[in-house]
Amino acid sequence: MAKIDKFSFGSIVIDGKKYSRDVLIFADGMVKKRKGGFLMFGSHNIRKEEIEELARDAPEAIIVGTGTSGKASLAPEVEDWAKEKNLKLIVQPSHKAVAKLNELIEQKKKV
Repeated sequence: MAKIDKFSFGSIVIDGKKYSRDVLIFADGMVKKRKGGFLMFGSHNIRKEEIEELARDAPEAIIVGTGTSGKASLAPEVEDWAKEKNLKLIVQPSHKAVAKLNELIEQKKKV
């Protein structure tokens, strides 16, 4: 599982590696840069396809960071899809999401 070492606006350090883009962190620890078109830090709309991709590992929960200012949001269909799949979503501003992810990893949860 991937642990977030440091997070600040514009960068995130995961297991010692620095990323300057939004990322997806999978339950098996794989880190993938998030597709974001021309925006430096990706889209502020988190798409269903991204959540579906993360759900393939059958995590206990998916934690979604909404940015340092909390302005990113889930696409309208994401919450309905997650409920249908009985998938727990934890949606928080990124600094809280980072703390929650690390906390759950310490507890050996599959997130």
